[in-house]
Amino acid sequence: MEATVIKIGASLGLKVPEAVIKDYNLKAGTKTYMNFIRDGELILRKKTKVREGWDAAFAKYVFNGEDDHFLPDFIDSEVDAFL
Repeated sequence: MEATVIKIGASLGLKVPEAVIKDYNLKAGTKTYMNFIRDGELILRKKTKVREGWDAAFAKYVFNGEDDHFLPDFIDSEVDAFL
């Protein structure tokens, strides 16, 4: 896929094709990681927030009742022995 490098003030920018913007839900200000590799190849990865989606995953876990034995029972008895 082709992209054009453009001048923005004293910097350069990369014009991202509309199809890529839609596919990856990019917006102005989206943080990315850039990796330059051999032969001038460039890899862009969208930066995700730490623990993104964990709240929904844990809510589903609790809703399904799978949180009853989150930690093994023997841990509770070991902790009680110290108290």
